[in-house]
Amino acid sequence: MGFRKELGFWHVLFLTLGAIIGDAVAFIPVYVLGYDGPAGILSWVIAFLLIIPVALVVIELGTMWPRAGGVAYYPAKSNGPVAGSINGWSAFLGYALVTPSSIIAFVEYLAYYFPSLYKSGFLTVLGIVISAIIALITYLINNKHVGLIGDINNYLTVLKIAMVMIPVLALFAFFNAKNFNSPILGGFMPVNLGAIGFFTAVTSTILAYAGFKQPVNYSEEVKDPGKFIPKAVIASLIITMIIYLVESIAFLGVADKVISNPSQWPSLITLPYPYITALTSVKIPSNLLLILIFLMIAGTIIASYTDALIYFGGASRVGYSLSFYDRYFPKVFSKLNKEGVPYISNILIFVLSIIYLLLLPSFATIFTVLIDAFIFSYAPLAISVAVFRARYPDEKRPFKVPASKILSPIAFVIGGLLIYWSGWSAIYIAGISVLIGLVFLAYYHKSIGIKKRDFIAGGWLPLYLVSTMIISYFGSSNLNKIPFPYDNILFIVVSLIFYFWGYEAGKKFEY
Repeated sequence: MGFRKELGFWHVLFLTLGAIIGDAVAFIPVYVLGYDGPAGILSWVIAFLLIIPVALVVIELGTMWPRAGGVAYYPAKSNGPVAGSINGWSAFLGYALVTPSSIIAFVEYLAYYFPSLYKSGFLTVLGIVISAIIALITYLINNKHVGLIGDINNYLTVLKIAMVMIPVLALFAFFNAKNFNSPILGGFMPVNLGAIGFFTAVTSTILAYAGFKQPVNYSEEVKDPGKFIPKAVIASLIITMIIYLVESIAFLGVADKVISNPSQWPSLITLPYPYITALTSVKIPSNLLLILIFLMIAGTIIASYTDALIYFGGASRVGYSLSFYDRYFPKVFSKLNKEGVPYISNILIFVLSIIYLLLLPSFATIFTVLIDAFIFSYAPLAISVAVFRARYPDEKRPFKVPASKILSPIAFVIGGLLIYWSGWSAIYIAGISVLIGLVFLAYYHKSIGIKKRDFIAGGWLPLYLVSTMIISYFGSSNLNKIPFPYDNILFIVVSLIFYFWGYEAGKKFEY
């Protein structure tokens, strides 16, 4: 019994959109304005251009060798068990954390109508119980065949986009074009925010595009991965950019109703319900206002749930890959049920979700760890593409990264910057958590055996993570011994050194 190939193009498209457009849909489009005023809108385009090389790398790998939990498979195949264990564990840890964090976000927004679920920044006992029930439902759905999961996600993704965009579009009825360059609000780029504010806006928007890797984790279940995955991933990134741009512009159009001077732009970042604040700041009839508020709350709740649903399945398939392909997890985690899903791995994700909900019942406490944990798995994929190009030049590739000798190192650097930009407070926690992945080499050694060549081929990755932590510690997000932008320049140079090190090391051995 194997995986069922039941996912068509629309499944893959909405799988990608569902994973990208999570609960951040209600926050990030406003945050970019808080970081740099009207100029923050440009960050969506800049971030889109930056994320494209990373996306192209992911697409080539996912269509060349479609594998369930592929993000854990490729670095292990290109650079062996040392790099593979760290990369695979980072993806598994990050994806596994997304489910409980998304469920917490679900309950936080539900608390708008039911305040007893969430108090003082944490879930109440009742909130935890509701979260556990939602986690159980998510687990039960993920035990069904992937076609059903895809169908459910299709409907939910269309519904959430429609529900969020209706109140957003309603704001255009009160649009003030002068807000793009209003002297009262500090102009297009307020001097009190400036270039650093724009840089911060770009870092937040580029993270908002994260999630496009999910089709690769489901690629073994896609009917025609070579045809569907490239179109779906690129289309979803373009659609996401348009949605977020419209959201940011809509809020900007009524910003003068929410703030009154340049110093108040940063206050937008602290708004608990930004679009509800905007809706209540303009003259909308009370009955219509209640409907629009409900649509925004309900749309965000559904957006949170689709994240939980998709990442639960993604984490389960990464667990399968770590067991079946990579041999870091026991074989039992690669067992499939009659529906063609890794049900033992599903149990593991469900148990981990419940543990996280009990120990860390606040979205904020989980968020900083999960972001870096699964972003750590972006950069190594760029090296996998380069190594496979050298090692398997004649392998069939339905999609090829154009100018890969240029775009692959760029993708590696951008993948690294995604980590670095999250700041020291997140990096050191996630870095230590990810390095724990080396522990799984013990199981690998027991079943297969670690050799000297494994450290030569993959030893660069743990050293890269340690180097990232050191630069971050002394950089602008912590001690500031290496101020901005010099810390970023140093990190880029160091990243390029590690890219070519990883590439040369991977070429020497075949796995």
